[in-house]
Amino acid sequence: MQYKWIEDLESNLDKFLDSLQKDEYKFNPVTKGITPNGAKLELGLSCYALKIYFITGRWDLLPNNRKERWIKYINSFQSIDNEFAINAFIDNAYINAYNEFSLTKNIKETVKSILIYLNYKNYRLRSEKLEEFITAESKQAISTLIQVNYKSTKLYQSELLNENAIRNYLNSLNWQNAWNAGAQFSSLCVFVSTQVEDESKKQLLKNILSDFIKNVSNPENGGFYTQTIPEERELINGAMKVITGLDWIGVEMPYPKKLIDTCLNAKPNMEGCDIVDVIYVLYMCNRMTDYRSKDIKEYFEILLSLIESHYFFGEGGFSYFLKKSQTHYYGVEISKGLNTPDLHGTLLLTWGISMISKVVDLPISNWNILKP
Repeated sequence: MQYKWIEDLESNLDKFLDSLQKDEYKFNPVTKGITPNGAKLELGLSCYALKIYFITGRWDLLPNNRKERWIKYINSFQSIDNEFAINAFIDNAYINAYNEFSLTKNIKETVKSILIYLNYKNYRLRSEKLEEFITAESKQAISTLIQVNYKSTKLYQSELLNENAIRNYLNSLNWQNAWNAGAQFSSLCVFVSTQVEDESKKQLLKNILSDFIKNVSNPENGGFYTQTIPEERELINGAMKVITGLDWIGVEMPYPKKLIDTCLNAKPNMEGCDIVDVIYVLYMCNRMTDYRSKDIKEYFEILLSLIESHYFFGEGGFSYFLKKSQTHYYGVEISKGLNTPDLHGTLLLTWGISMISKVVDLPISNWNILKP
């Protein structure tokens, strides 16, 4: 196959990142079509950019004093006094944007509250979603720091990081919603692995996480859920989240061969997350077993064609959607969705290429594999 677009990516990716850069460690989500809130967000976008720097090796080329300033900047978002976990990472611009008044949102929230009260449907309120989003931002900041051999200034302290609480929380998750439950599981794995100092307690919590996930592992398709089988996209994306968590606690997935079959039988989706999720699952399974290795390689070549369709030749970036930039960051509108590359899509698809490059011979440098 011809990979001139990948050679173009290597030549122009730094130029694209520089076009988004506001200063040493602050970045815009897009160059065109940015919203007022998109221009204000800081923490998550800075982590996205740092991760790209790590994947491509650009991080290693930075002067040490600049690295230290960037790390100090990310750690500056830790907050003791907040309504979430102690020492959570809080981007106040994000909180303000998420909580902006909207009559439509308030009406929907009131209706949901009534339905929940009447036990009509298990909706998640915006306040509950916000708590999950802050957890996800904290997890991302912590994992980003560790990825480049640094750590948070203070330990993230959650009431979930004890034996009874973590058991109850895992059982309370809706494992029919495989992606959301998997995301919460993954965050717990990161926090247990990196924020619990007592080694005996850490091992106990790891064992609880490991034992629990075995009980929601399906031996027929390798997915992680309860009761009815999720639709294909949900199953694969949920598996991706769980496997990222298992990687942090050093536990292998139970049924990698079944997951390989599930992924290879799936019709590829076009969104950035969907593409990279199936790449990640197959990449991690392939590390465990050589089962259907040839088929995985052929499937990756198909996915490369999909990735290419998101690439902007000469600009050095990818769009999250096909011919449309990422529009939201955890419920906040950050762009108008123009036909332009964006930071999130570029992170995901460069990460995807880095994983594929370990299986398929590609004309790129020895890019690093991200640990999300």
